[in-house]
Amino acid sequence: MGDKFEIKNPIEIKDNSKERVAIDLMKFIGDEEIERPNRDRRYWLVLYRQCLKATSDHSLESILKEE
Repeated sequence: MGDKFEIKNPIEIKDNSKERVAIDLMKFIGDEEIERPNRDRRYWLVLYRQCLKATSDHSLESILKEE
C-alpha cells in the first residue's frame, strides 16, 4: 500500500550559496544586537542586503552606503 516515512532528527539544510551565507550572517548580527529595541521589516531587509553584498566581495564602504 504505502511506504512508511519517518523523520526522527531535525532537518538541517546545508548550502554554500552567497544567499545562504548572507542569511546566516544576518542571523548572527541580529543575535548580537538582541539587546536593542525591536526592528521593523525595513531594518531586516537592509541588513540582508548588506550581508548579501558582504558575501559578494563589495567594499565595506559600499556595503554600508545608503541607497
